[in-house]
Order: sequence, then structure tokens, then C-alpha cells
Amino acid sequence: SVLTDGEAALTTTGGLSGAFGARVAGGAALTGRRSPSQHGASITIQSSDGGGVLRGAGIFRQVNGGDLALTLVPRPEDGTYDGTLDLQNIRVNDAPSIAALLSAVSVVGFLEQLDGKGLVFSDVEARFRLSPERVVVTESSAVGASLGLSLDGVFDVPARRMDFQGVISPVYLLNGIGSIFTRRGEGLVGNDYTQQGGAASPAMRMHPKT
Repeated sequence: SVLTDGEAALTTTGGLSGAFGARVAGGAALTGRRSPSQHGASITIQSSDGGGVLRGAGIFRQVNGGDLALTLVPRPEDGTYDGTLDLQNIRVNDAPSIAALLSAVSVVGFLEQLDGKGLVFSDVEARFRLSPERVVVTESSAVGASLGLSLDGVFDVPARRMDFQGVISPVYLLNGIGSIFTRRGEGLVGNDYTQQGGAASPAMRMHPKT
């Protein structure tokens, strides 16, 4: 099991609900709450080691530190949830997909950060729909002083294939001054990109944002 050292204080009043705590694969600690909702139990999870939670769960192995808040609300379809993920103050190290983007826009200094202490993102947000067959990312962004990213698309879980698109905006602190006119994570100047194919080595294409 991914969750270990679990404890919970649950009641059955109005449906099974209450607080719980656990560690992910014996590492990062999290707390959460199970609450009744229209189509089943919704789950909220919080942790002061968001990177540890994501690594322990086998989701993102390149994320370190940060505060995590995750919410999953069940939909009428069996095994399907609407989710939100929020992370603050994380570092990303040795991430091949981000490295490929930075190489494509010739941001050499950022590549050195990625291989060293890591790129810092102050705010990461994602809105998605989760089912056993696929994850549909309806909107997501990662924002730092030096870089902004946006992304949406579909990940086929059984096939481990992706079809994503977004915008990369270097020097986001300056470039993002005009971001009131764009989506979160996108500056006025940036590059559109797509990542398609197998999760291990997706094909990437990039062109200036229109």
C-alpha cells in the first residue's frame, strides 16, 4: 500500500466522514478529510511536504518541498473524480520534459538550475478530471520569478501516452506584468508547445505564441 502509518477518526453520521492522517510509502506525512457529497465521498489532502507526497505516490519524482492541497470530488460515473491540486514553493530538479522545453527556447541558465538546486515555482495550480482510463487536465499553471508554464490536455493511463499543449514564458516576473490579458502561467511573450506520445519520450513541438 502507498499509505502507511495511518490513523483516522471517522463517524457514520450522514455517511462515513472524518479526519485521517498517514505517511506516503513510509515517508512524507499528510492529513486529510473524508466528507459526504452528492455522488459519494469527497477527499481533501494537505501536506507540508508536497514533493515527498508526489514522489512517494509515484506521480512526480522531480518535485521537492512545498505545501500541497489536493481535493477529489466524485462524479456520477463510477471511479471518476473532479480534482484540484495546489502547490506552493516547490523546487523541480532533473525533469526531462521541462528540460526539453528549456532547450527548445535556448534558456541555458535555467537548464543549469534544473540540474543543480532546481527551478523554483512559487505557485502551481491544476484542475483535472481523473478516471481509471485517463486524466484530463482542463487547466494548469506553474509560476515562478524566472519561468511561467501553462498546460492542458489528456493523459491515457493504460497506454501511458500524453497529448498536451501549453505555453512557456521565460523571465515570468517581468514578462508576466501583462498576464492580466492572458491565462495564468502565460506572459505576453512566450512560446506555444505540444508534447505528444509515450510518457517516457514524448515528441515536442514549439513555435512562437500567436
